[in-house]
Amino acid sequence: MERNMRKIGIFMSIYMGLVMSIFMTITGVCVGMLPGVIQGKIPPHAMLLSMISGFFVSFCISLLIGFMVPMHKLTQSATKKMDAGLAKKCVESLISDLIYTPVISVVMVSFAYMSNQKQEAGGPSFIMMLIPSLIACFIVGYILIFIFQPFIFKRLMKRFGSGKDGAANARPDNKKK
Repeated sequence: MERNMRKIGIFMSIYMGLVMSIFMTITGVCVGMLPGVIQGKIPPHAMLLSMISGFFVSFCISLLIGFMVPMHKLTQSATKKMDAGLAKKCVESLISDLIYTPVISVVMVSFAYMSNQKQEAGGPSFIMMLIPSLIACFIVGYILIFIFQPFIFKRLMKRFGSGKDGAANARPDNKKK
């Protein structure tokens, strides 16, 4: 059981990192750079390059956070007195969002800003790119975590045969011999 929970934690970090990276990169880069592209201050290829390279940077950061920060322990200790339900799920999502989003947003906007400066593209200042991007990413991140975290967790529980549903639906190759 302990070994399965460790696997679930590892895969949870990978899958949530992937989901967060894809959507946060698109959101952050679009909100931060799109006004500059529309005004003609930033070339469109700079935005595309920022998205592609930003995804890889964001995914690495997400994995680092996922493996270094004990998310399950943090959310459990913060919600231990709450009844299972929507309120508990909302608080768990908020905690995850408050940990992931600022770090990813600041790094992503810094990366996009430096990319702009290297190409001498001009565009908005760092703060003007960061603030709207951070706000949008907090909202998008919260929604993503709220939706995808329970979905991924349930799928992993079934896959590794842990918990109520998982034991009955476990794949034969995951059972001990």
